Amino acid sequence: MNRKSLLSSAKGSVSILATILALQGSSLATPAVAQVAPPVGGPAGAGDAGHIDPDAMRRILPSRPAYSPHVNRNFPTRPFFGDTHLHTSYSMDAGAAGARLDPRAAYRFARGEQVTASAGLPAQLSRPLDFLVVADHSDNMGFFPLLLDGDPGVMADPTGRRWHDMIQSGQGVDVLMEMVTALSGPGLPEALNLLPETPGYRTAWRETIAAAEEANDPGRFTAFIGYEWTAQGAFNIHRNVIFRDGAQRASMVEPFTTLPPLGSPRETDLWRWMADYEARTGGDVLAIPHNGNLSNGLMFGLTQPFTDLPIDQDYVEARARWEPLYEITQTKGDGETHPFLSPNDEFADFETWDKGNLDISQAKD
Repeated sequence: MNRKSLLSSAKGSVSILATILALQGSSLATPAVAQVAPPVGGPAGAGDAGHIDPDAMRRILPSRPAYSPHVNRNFPTRPFFGDTHLHTSYSMDAGAAGARLDPRAAYRFARGEQVTASAGLPAQLSRPLDFLVVADHSDNMGFFPLLLDGDPGVMADPTGRRWHDMIQSGQGVDVLMEMVTALSGPGLPEALNLLPETPGYRTAWRETIAAAEEANDPGRFTAFIGYEWTAQGAFNIHRNVIFRDGAQRASMVEPFTTLPPLGSPRETDLWRWMADYEARTGGDVLAIPHNGNLSNGLMFGLTQPFTDLPIDQDYVEARARWEPLYEITQTKGDGETHPFLSPNDEFADFETWDKGNLDISQAKD
């Protein structure tokens, strides 16, 4: 199990992926035992001595079992369990909501080690994960630790100082909602935008890569390098971008953000960035659409999100090429189906989010 083997089946196929992979259960068959009476006139106890009635055995075993138990086996025998979307304190929304652990601690926790949680209490998984993607937000990656520590550049901005003071007084959730609103509308103050190619951003990305490299243990635990491309704010046209590569290739780029000129809010531009990455590095990368249930239908609209452009053949083929998987469930709701689409499915309303987009600024129709 390594980065290449776990992602190899995804490229070039269209599949569905839950945040945690589907469980493949196993059953233990209980052999049937025929209680066969001794033949009439036969010696007493003949039935107990191993006498087999051929007709009874044919009813129990209608066909001869294969010599090899693997014949005609077409189901996975080694499912892997992990998480393709995890935020640390490097993501400003997670940090404002209380996350204080960095990528290294996240990977340690996923590997089954005991860590001190953000609340100050010891925490440990009952069973280690097989893989993890630390997918911190592409935009402002690494900003929150600076805000929490009272970085002079952050504190010089009135909004930065106010957010710092609110967090220190326990109003982190209020700060979180202000951040979401800002990213969905006018954007953050210039002084609070940590952009690619700046020292703070570059440090955060390099630390993320280093944490994955340290935690990766082929055959035991796979630490993927990745990030979340967070476009269109509260409408969640988001993608988890996951590298099949290690530090040598991933460190040749910095995440594609949503702010021009170093980024774009269009998914088609993200796909072009991914193609450029593969062409320049010889690497391999894919994207998994994330939380489409909060997009108010835009993730699978009849036109390209926030445009009048049609969903044409070029768009469909590009999406199939770069997004062979889709996330169907997450802590913010299930996106596999809906009672409107599946009226006869009794589970179609499981964890359905029908309120609106992320910050409820637009209700669902």
